Amino acid sequence: MGIRRVTKYLFAAVIVMLLMSGCSMTDDVTEKQIPVIDQPGPELTHVKVNTDGMLSEVGYGYPHPFGVNQEVLVDFHYYKQHDISRGDIVVFRTKDTSYQTTDLARVVGLPGEKIGLKKGQVYINGHKLKAFYGNDAASKNNISLEKPLVLQHDQFFILADVRWRGFNDSQTAGPYSRDDILGKVVGYEPHK
Repeated sequence: MGIRRVTKYLFAAVIVMLLMSGCSMTDDVTEKQIPVIDQPGPELTHVKVNTDGMLSEVGYGYPHPFGVNQEVLVDFHYYKQHDISRGDIVVFRTKDTSYQTTDLARVVGLPGEKIGLKKGQVYINGHKLKAFYGNDAASKNNISLEKPLVLQHDQFFILADVRWRGFNDSQTAGPYSRDDILGKVVGYEPHK
């Protein structure tokens, strides 16, 4: 084969690889379950779960740590030393609700990204989020965002894993600022 033909095939292969890699966004880092912490340190705070938006089926036993009235462990100082990351489960300050001042949900969109939500599936910059939390099969009939939303430099898009139970998340309240995100859910104590 001539150099021209080899170059042509290599160019075509690179284009195909770029197209295939650009069709979705993945998160291979986030664990499906928060860990059990047998002896939590003083830096962790017990936070009571008030809504069941994080009550997804990812293999927890009974009682589910995100069940209403259960408690999770939160590090309210975590984001003073770390960046907020996609996949983090956070405690956030709710907007326009007198009945609940904080809630729990997962960060799915980061500053500068364009977020779409179609029938429970999250899209980031037009690409499908391929992660265990990227699609909520229970939301197949629910189109939550009419048009994509572009996040500003300090905005995050947070969603409950069970979309239709996310009463205070970004589906209904819009993006949240860094100041609205109060801490990271890092685990739970074993049930006795």
